[in-house]
Amino acid sequence: MAKSDWLSKRSRGVHLTIRDIDCLDFDTERFAKDLNELGVNVLSFFCAGYVTVHPTNLSIRKSPFLGDRDLTGEIVKAVQSYDIRAVAAMDLSLIPGNAALEHPDWCSCDHEGKPYKANQDLGDFYIACPLSGYQNEYLAEILREIVMRYDVDGIKFGGGSYGFSSYGNGICHCARCREAFGAYAGSQIPVKEDWNDPVWGTFQRWRQQRVVERSKFLYDLVKSLDPNMPVMCNSVCFGETGWTTKGALDIEGMAAYIDAVQVEAQTRIRVEGESSHWDFLLWPAEEANFLDNVSDHQPWVLASYFQAWPWRRNAVPPAEQKVYMAQIYANGGNAILNLSGGPIQGHQDQRGFPAVKSLYHFVADNQAYYNDDRSGANVAIVYSQDTLFYYGKEKPKLNYVDAIRGIELALSDHHIPFDIISDAVVKKGNLGKYRTIILPSTACMSEETAAALSQYAKNGGSVIATFETSLFDTDGSKRSDFLLANLLGASYISTNSVMGEENGVYKQSYLNVQNSSHPLLDRLGDTSVIPASNAYCRVAADQDSDVPLTLSAPFRVFPEGQSYTLEPDTGMPMLIAREHAGGGRTVYFPGQQDTAFARYGYPDWALLLVNAVLWTTRETLPLQVEGPDTLLATLRVQEKRRLVHLVNVNGGRRMFRQLIPARDVTIRLPLGDGFEPQRAIRLSDHSPLTMTREGDAVSVVVSSILDYDVVVFE
Repeated sequence: MAKSDWLSKRSRGVHLTIRDIDCLDFDTERFAKDLNELGVNVLSFFCAGYVTVHPTNLSIRKSPFLGDRDLTGEIVKAVQSYDIRAVAAMDLSLIPGNAALEHPDWCSCDHEGKPYKANQDLGDFYIACPLSGYQNEYLAEILREIVMRYDVDGIKFGGGSYGFSSYGNGICHCARCREAFGAYAGSQIPVKEDWNDPVWGTFQRWRQQRVVERSKFLYDLVKSLDPNMPVMCNSVCFGETGWTTKGALDIEGMAAYIDAVQVEAQTRIRVEGESSHWDFLLWPAEEANFLDNVSDHQPWVLASYFQAWPWRRNAVPPAEQKVYMAQIYANGGNAILNLSGGPIQGHQDQRGFPAVKSLYHFVADNQAYYNDDRSGANVAIVYSQDTLFYYGKEKPKLNYVDAIRGIELALSDHHIPFDIISDAVVKKGNLGKYRTIILPSTACMSEETAAALSQYAKNGGSVIATFETSLFDTDGSKRSDFLLANLLGASYISTNSVMGEENGVYKQSYLNVQNSSHPLLDRLGDTSVIPASNAYCRVAADQDSDVPLTLSAPFRVFPEGQSYTLEPDTGMPMLIAREHAGGGRTVYFPGQQDTAFARYGYPDWALLLVNAVLWTTRETLPLQVEGPDTLLATLRVQEKRRLVHLVNVNGGRRMFRQLIPARDVTIRLPLGDGFEPQRAIRLSDHSPLTMTREGDAVSVVVSSILDYDVVVFE
């Protein structure tokens, strides 16, 4: 019988991709010993799919180096001898050529009916359709072989086992897909991505539903073989927009049917030819935070040991690796380290393992401080899957995700704890724990979500919104006015560039301060202008609203002798504040300060957003931290404890080679709900901290934080 205890405890994981070549001399006993020394208590490993590492007569490709060896059985036995849970994983995205030849109906096809062949360098493989017999009927045979033969502690499905492949932009024209979509929409599958074609939007909706249905199918299939067998899936949240949209992944919908949810935060930098880009440093925190709030299951976040992409044999520098993974634990998640270079002893670059060991042993030694905790934030940022797909369209990161991350960065820099929730959570109306809900350009909004927000405001809750929030329906059709116009105190006129008409002149524009004494402009200092960037909504503000910022007329940058304007202020509101009878407050930014801060980092934009949070919450934040803005602080709550997780990402430019310690950090914890701490300690050495009572709060000073520590009030 499968052991499911690992589902309820905060754990330390490793995921292993077994390569063909590893089967030559895989030392399972040494591998299990190395995992134990690293502090690992859950192992998942690919054992079936395009690389199968146990004897089989099925039409799945067995490693040519395996011989008669049963590597799956050896690994399970070896790791369980160290009390490490063994989770058998499979990736069914690729079909071996011989199986594809026997069953062409298993393949994903283009609009001419030709099977999608995997990259030529990969060998003789074809792309499987998630609706195909290979991933459905035949999968039952693959699973039965594993579940009935091995005493595994769980089954995990790789992302290609239920999502649509990125080949052909995720468009499959196989017979099953054509029939299913025809029954759903009464039309043919689109040939290409085209957001001007209404059928494309319908196709996206259909694919998302199919992926969620696939998750339920996989869950039910495993449970039919062993009702006690935990089922785990691998996916991404909104932070990896390419995989999310092309794979039609809905992680929140999938989580409703799966025992444990894993998401990936693998990439640090991606280099392709002459182009490159860095991924979001706080991606692991973002994913753990989101899943912790939209699912009842403990989230798992997978981070690479290596510098993907493309250097998958060199370790991430230890300084960055530890703080990258520590973010996961600080936000309620479990870290799982991805190894693609074979077992630990075979890795050519061993330099990263001590950092992982340091973190995993810290968590293991302090297990009681991680179990049964929850977020203590009273501010929530909303993510909308509809907005990602139907507003983000061809550029979901640029059109939408940057706005979310601008808010995340602003709050993180100012040490304000926050949750990330979905609009589905908002729709349920269970928002009582939050003083403020933030809508970063949540453009696509349903009537139900709007009604829940309006009721929340009537009950005394506060709302912050930016740019085109609620201007579109859930399918991306533009409304004539904001659905939340009455709540925000603004009526929509048009969307424009802050630089005015494009006429070949390089221009600048500003937000003009109209009321420097307004609390939303607090700490701004001696200035009457703030940079204006990107686009804005021309709006008419209600008469009972305050408008402390307006938009200047744009004017040229060069030549400097003519760089000025004689035009009057446009009078266009760029910050609208309202107080409501129920005690709540709303702040609306017609511009894109959130997006601009994520991209360019000008501090005034973050200050405006933070002031909005302070004003709407009436400065009743559950945690106050005085320290560098590169010190991430989260608040977790247990029954008789408050835990302040501190992650220092002050490593200069990436990749971090060393960390600069954060010194003399003051932590102030407001008291309430009957919580009266008797002491404060830091978990790194369990040393006591001097706790000072200041009215209705207690405070401590932490002399130095190098990478990761937890301050416990109990």
